[in-house]
Amino acid sequence: MKSVEQTREGKVSILEVRDVRKYYGGIHALDGLSMDIKKGEVHCVLGPNGAGKSTFFKTLIGTERPTSGRIIYNGADITRLPAFRRVGLGLSVKFQNLRLFGDLTVGQNLFIALRRTHRVADIAEQTEVLLSRIHLLGAENRLMRQLSHGEQQRVAIAMSLATQPQLILLDEPTAGLSVEETRLVADIIANVNRHGVTVVVIEHDMDFIRSLNGHVSVLHYGRLFAQGSFDEIAANDDVRRIYLGAA
Repeated sequence: MKSVEQTREGKVSILEVRDVRKYYGGIHALDGLSMDIKKGEVHCVLGPNGAGKSTFFKTLIGTERPTSGRIIYNGADITRLPAFRRVGLGLSVKFQNLRLFGDLTVGQNLFIALRRTHRVADIAEQTEVLLSRIHLLGAENRLMRQLSHGEQQRVAIAMSLATQPQLILLDEPTAGLSVEETRLVADIIANVNRHGVTVVVIEHDMDFIRSLNGHVSVLHYGRLFAQGSFDEIAANDDVRRIYLGAA
């Protein structure tokens, strides 16, 4: 069986980050970061606190503009495109801080997301499809605020899938989840990926990253520090040192 790294060879990049720098005054949040996200892969980005993960995420979704450098999506330069234009090109986001309407039902929340790309006549069917994919079939009439945190996380993933993206960015999708809920999210991501969606996960949970069996990039001081399969990253002494605070 081919390794994750071997299967990356020859694949087209869906997202290219080229020498991206982001300065806040004298602080270099990103310092010449370059990275390729291959079409059809699960790509995990991790690093210790202050590594630049949040800034990297914000530059990808368009809520922050790089000080310099380029971001290329499907061959087009999107460096200066606003976030809503990126969504229109097939890039979707699930934020760490959930953006849901607590006093509306699950179905109403999904209706809002689905209305952007589907006819009203098709929304009921699409709602059922999405709820099935996140293991919440039959929950459309439940109020969002009555769901558990883990269930809300899964609905947020469903809303990010409603636009039928080519690439989805997930910011710490397992934050605050139990072991069983984390396993469900891993299953959902694997299913999404099998349907042809490229998935980028910003995470720090190493067991969760291991379960995704994807390509891993490690950030440190705003730069690409290491990359490879999970096993290669886990065996890297330098990576272990930065997580222990010795680097």
